Amino acid sequence: MVQSKLSNTAYFYSLLILSFPVLTAFIVNKFLRMFQDNLHWGLTVFLVLCCLVSLFIIIWGFFIEMNLRMATVKITNDSIEVKQLLGFGTKKTFKINEIEGFAIRDFRQRAQYHEYCYLIQDKKAIAVFSSLYYKNYTEVRAELQQRLTLLK
Repeated sequence: MVQSKLSNTAYFYSLLILSFPVLTAFIVNKFLRMFQDNLHWGLTVFLVLCCLVSLFIIIWGFFIEMNLRMATVKITNDSIEVKQLLGFGTKKTFKINEIEGFAIRDFRQRAQYHEYCYLIQDKKAIAVFSSLYYKNYTEVRAELQQRLTLLK
């Protein structure tokens, strides 16, 4: 049995994602107080852009990064258990013999190479995890290589 361990990067990014709306609300409030008598179109455009950027970061950060890529993975002899949202979200269990295999894609971030690992079932990705967010990614990938086939 192998249990994934999230790295400090995963916790730091999730803290940034969750605190970004609070910081945006604080900045918008400061600007509204500074210009309370002089509202004009430039300030309105700035506030709308702040709200749109904040909304985008919340949607991307929470639903893509935290929900999909910051999931914890537990591999046992006959199943793979994936818990979303840093291990606090919904739990999905997949039988190993029902999974077709896994695919690995490289990406580069700040002059370092990382990997995304996709579990594939019925030609669809059912789970995604990243070497950026796991302390023991190589151990998890090695366990997957023993149990599943690598798909191209």
